[in-house]
Amino acid sequence: MTITDSNIEIQIVHKIPESISLELIKKAVLMAYKESDRTYDFDISVNIRIVGTNEGAEINRKFKHKDRPTNVLAFVGEPDRENNLGINAPSLGDIVVCYPVVEKESDEMKKDVEQHFVHMIIHGFLHLMGYDHQDDREEHEMNGLTNKILRSVIS
Repeated sequence: MTITDSNIEIQIVHKIPESISLELIKKAVLMAYKESDRTYDFDISVNIRIVGTNEGAEINRKFKHKDRPTNVLAFVGEPDRENNLGINAPSLGDIVVCYPVVEKESDEMKKDVEQHFVHMIIHGFLHLMGYDHQDDREEHEMNGLTNKILRSVIS
């Protein structure tokens, strides 16, 4: 069992460049799931919402108590619980990407915005899969996996 194209819901409420296609976003998610060592024995889904500065700040304020937008937020779902309730393709969770923040960071780091955006999608998805960066070991593992996936998606 796995995650499929049809189980990736993408809501774009802030304009993004054409180079960041739905197919590219889905490819990043599918590759992150494939390369993760954490899998499910039932189909799962994920929700991705691409927002502007105002919505990004509002969400960050409401859930993280920070009065500014951030690049990516991940809200972990309860797929095991939903699966036990009989829900078809339970949600792994939600990823919120604030495109203007990603764009600004890309400019500051002199990075390609498409590459940085995909990096944020992968980073958020790995959080939903249980990866974190609370200590050096976790950070090393998550960064290594993120970079491996990014190289395979952006080629």
